[in-house]
Amino acid sequence: MRKNMKRILIVDDIPEYVNSLKNALQNDYEVVIASSLTEAKKKSAADIDAYLVDIRLDENDPDNCDGIIFLEWLKKEYPAQPTILMSAYSDSKMENEVMRKGASDFMKKPIFLADLRKKLECLIRD
Repeated sequence: MRKNMKRILIVDDIPEYVNSLKNALQNDYEVVIASSLTEAKKKSAADIDAYLVDIRLDENDPDNCDGIIFLEWLKKEYPAQPTILMSAYSDSKMENEVMRKGASDFMKKPIFLADLRKKLECLIRD
């Protein structure tokens, strides 16, 4: 880890997806990962510069919206932290809901790394 490296927390329940994002971003960011709502809350901190959160944190439960629950909690605990929500199962209603609840941005999976890098650069400024 380089000194003064920005920290991001990636929250997703699919290990392969989290690890591929971590591998792609770890040269530019200190990447912290969590796979559940509980773990995400434990790893949240004032020194996390941005959050990348999947809406559905249990693929076996099609009604799971733990990512939105986390967003609501995060906006109470760390209201200034930029948060990008993501989902493969999105629609405009869901996107509007997360933006209304305080998300900085929304990305549909699969995420294109170039787009993610641009969004992170815009959200995390020195």
